[in-house]
Amino acid sequence: MEENSFGSFLRKKRKEKNLTQKELSKLLYVTESAVSKWEKDVAHPDILLLPKLVEILDVTEHELITASVDNEAREERAQAKKWRTLLFAWNLFFYIAYGVSLITCFICNLAVDKTLSWFFIVLSAVFLAFTFTSLPTLVKSHRLIILPSSMYLALCLLLGVCCIYTEGDWFVIPTLSVFFGLTIIFAPIYIAKLKFFRKIRKYNDFVSISIDFIALNILLFVINLYTLSETDWWYFTIALPIVFYVYLIINLFLCVRFFKLNRFLKTSIVLSFVDIFVYLPLLFIRSPEANDANILMADFSNWHPDGALENNIHLIIFLSILLTSFAFLTIGLIRCFLRKNK
Repeated sequence: MEENSFGSFLRKKRKEKNLTQKELSKLLYVTESAVSKWEKDVAHPDILLLPKLVEILDVTEHELITASVDNEAREERAQAKKWRTLLFAWNLFFYIAYGVSLITCFICNLAVDKTLSWFFIVLSAVFLAFTFTSLPTLVKSHRLIILPSSMYLALCLLLGVCCIYTEGDWFVIPTLSVFFGLTIIFAPIYIAKLKFFRKIRKYNDFVSISIDFIALNILLFVINLYTLSETDWWYFTIALPIVFYVYLIINLFLCVRFFKLNRFLKTSIVLSFVDIFVYLPLLFIRSPEANDANILMADFSNWHPDGALENNIHLIIFLSILLTSFAFLTIGLIRCFLRKNK
């Protein structure tokens, strides 16, 4: 709310604090007549007195100089103070909860087992919870790197302690599984946000897919190592060819967006990829002796479940995709022709 002048603003704030001119002058170590002149706009206080005057009247220097109350700034300060109070209460609650749970489990573990055993599981679990609840309020910079890394390391610590407690050998597989999930989520984010990756940022899609491909292959290879005594090297005979094939298909789809074509021609290309690189191989490679689906064995005169029903359905899907691709191709070529004539 704007005031008429500095003097009237000063008078109003002085009265709000229930101060007389004499009392204000004593607090500022000036004469009462000086305060009177200020309020009559005959004179103004020395600039060295502003900090003390601001403190006494509970206003900002900006408000005092402009002779107006900055309600918006006051609201922002009030909200900031409220947020700091809420944040302090949030952290205090969890600190107390963590402390009580740790002390209780520490005493119970010693009292029952006469040693510390499962207490370390509780300790690592509390540390993991801390990274989710309290650590985000403490970290002010590089949050995008510090927070996910801390949470992942805390989870690895918990899994490691549980693995030791159960005398198992499964630690590597869950940690690699979580790491694979994190690469899917954070690889494109890091490439898009961090300056370190700015040179490859325009290839974010391809780089992210490649990182996911590498992480997935490491995970599958390790799982194969753990099951090698029960099975053969299925990673090299089944997993790697399938994953690599899917990796190539995804990259082919991503390449389409770089083509200088209209959206109808791009759609036609994508649908063709689906038919040629995804659908056809999965049908033609199958063995007829094993009664696998094969569109070459379709027979529209036989729709019996034990007959050619499955082959007929797959052929219909294949032809539908092919015809849709041809329709988009036709529309795209017509649009190109019309644009060229214009």
